[in-house]
Amino acid sequence: MKIIITGATGYIGSRLTNFAMNAGMDVVSMSRHAPSGERISWIKYDLTDNKIADLPIDAVAVIHLATNTFAHHHEEFNELRSAKLLIQAANKIGAKFLFVSSQTAYPNAPTTYGRTKWRIEQEVMAAGGTVVRPGQVYGGEAQGLFGTLVGVVRRIPILPAFYPVVTVQPIHVDDLAIALLRIAQLEGGGGGIVSLGSSEPIPFTHFLSAIARHRVRRRRWFVPVPVPLIKFAGMLCGRRLSERLGFDRLTSLFNLPRMDTADDLKRFGVPMRSLDAGMHPSGDIRRRQLVQEGWILMHYLLKERPDGGLLRRYMRAVERTRTNQGLIFPDCFLKFPVLVALFDETSYLSSSEGAELAWRLDAATLLVEATPRGALRFLGLGQRAGMLIGVARICRAIAAEVFWRALRLVGLLFFRRYKNGVESR
Repeated sequence: MKIIITGATGYIGSRLTNFAMNAGMDVVSMSRHAPSGERISWIKYDLTDNKIADLPIDAVAVIHLATNTFAHHHEEFNELRSAKLLIQAANKIGAKFLFVSSQTAYPNAPTTYGRTKWRIEQEVMAAGGTVVRPGQVYGGEAQGLFGTLVGVVRRIPILPAFYPVVTVQPIHVDDLAIALLRIAQLEGGGGGIVSLGSSEPIPFTHFLSAIARHRVRRRRWFVPVPVPLIKFAGMLCGRRLSERLGFDRLTSLFNLPRMDTADDLKRFGVPMRSLDAGMHPSGDIRRRQLVQEGWILMHYLLKERPDGGLLRRYMRAVERTRTNQGLIFPDCFLKFPVLVALFDETSYLSSSEGAELAWRLDAATLLVEATPRGALRFLGLGQRAGMLIGVARICRAIAAEVFWRALRLVGLLFFRRYKNGVESR
């Protein structure tokens, strides 16, 4: 199967190209610069071109990604003309046409980008093509709008918390690439508008917070900023100055229409990952969660930091015998692993809720016991003995049990709320 991708060297296009090639497809890149890789054919393509080279007759789909994200009003014609020429070229060889548009596309959008996307959508649908409207694309290399946001969060310690609350519907760049390939492979040509993004919008502030936690790894503070004030400032500046200062893009963010994505996500089987997982550079934080889980449990058992070899053995044991999804612990457990004692109690560990923790605690205990440090810890080798010392240890154990029993009920309530909050993200 051969597909043609415009903008194949861009943020989304490069990931789409990788997925297509890994799936055994032949890829033809249409871009200003030749892509790296011997297996990729190349056709020089620019949005300002007055004509388009003939497309390979054996191509089954054209995926149009090329765009000018920061186009001004006088550049709108170039993109529209280029899209029309591309549609005609695709129809000439009988290939399906997929246009990757934007959630900001509507007739009176505040940005030239949004208005241009909407006008191209009309041409695509009139020709029987498919329009794909993704939400806020993120993940992978910090490029495109996502790269801009990462740069802002990295440089500025105080960020705006817009109110009324502004929301976005994120989708990981790899999940979008998978969806585009599945749409391209559909029998019958498809057609219409496909909306892709999280089914439930999230506050833009949460999106920026996730960038700060997982990408920049720095603490950021948010100050309330009223949306009407920003809109009023944009009106005072006028169209040209508003474009130059970025007020039009902020207004576009404020006016994002909510997309109903649930049906399309189900239809194409898009594997939407959590925002926290997707924000990690690898797009998957499961191994990192396993490392943190192993460190917490083994530090709790040893009462000291575990070494790297012990952690690696724990991770291999979990990955080979269980799911490789790490247990969810609040950040405070990394600083105070002794808090695991809140759950290290028979009635909780024998319940369905605590069964997985019980298994992993047992696995960590077996691994720790097999080390010299673990033997010293559990068997008490080399420790001073005597009646008074023994009585003191018994009293300390009783006092510790009373203390943790008192905290256990409150601790479990807090942990459940935290876990539900993380899973909802």
